[in-house]
Amino acid sequence: MEHKKWVILCIIGGALMLLSSVIGRVGFIGTLITLLIGVVTPEIQLILEIVLTVFSYIAAAGGLAVIIGAFVAGFSSDFAGRLIVGLGIGSSLISLIILIITSIYGGSTIGDLHSILLTTFNGAYGLAGVIIAIIARRNLKD
Repeated sequence: MEHKKWVILCIIGGALMLLSSVIGRVGFIGTLITLLIGVVTPEIQLILEIVLTVFSYIAAAGGLAVIIGAFVAGFSSDFAGRLIVGLGIGSSLISLIILIITSIYGGSTIGDLHSILLTTFNGAYGLAGVIIAIIARRNLKD
């Protein structure tokens, strides 16, 4: 029963992330892989392009990746489920942090931080979803 509780909380967190349209971007890793593609051999370029495509799909899924990972953890391997949930949370969280930093750098002041956070997390649903998913993922055990 304890295990089901954390799977259900993970699904709720992912649903809140989907509700608020919290999605991730490949960002720095994508830029790094793109730079490496221009330097390495054609065989390694193909592998890097596949890795970049997989990361892009997982990052774009955001809350959906959290829900899929919760189902994987509920029906089979906790490790694989936790990995998928972690990728969904991580890419979304990094994307949100980058959005906040670029908003501040773009001319918004620290006094506007409250409005930036509300806009970023769409009325705090995204923030609640990320926090719930992080807590649930930490408590999913093998």
